[in-house]
Amino acid sequence: MIEAELKARVRDPATLRARLTSLASGESSVYRDSYYDWPTGNLSIDGRELRLRLVEAEGRKTALLTYKEPAVESVSGSKPE
Repeated sequence: MIEAELKARVRDPATLRARLTSLASGESSVYRDSYYDWPTGNLSIDGRELRLRLVEAEGRKTALLTYKEPAVESVSGSKPE
């Protein structure tokens, strides 16, 4: 799987939130990310990541461990996971 992250500048957050709410109910989530590397920093030097993500959403807690390889596309920074 290759991660693709899109970003957009929102000029009117209240209108966007109202429009999204009219399309579907929302869910509040809290993400806590911790990144790990070798003492030498080799993962970061090579553009790789090892992340532990803790997610709390609607009373549920989930832990996700993700390894990402170096970016395959420089403009978006998309990385295989």
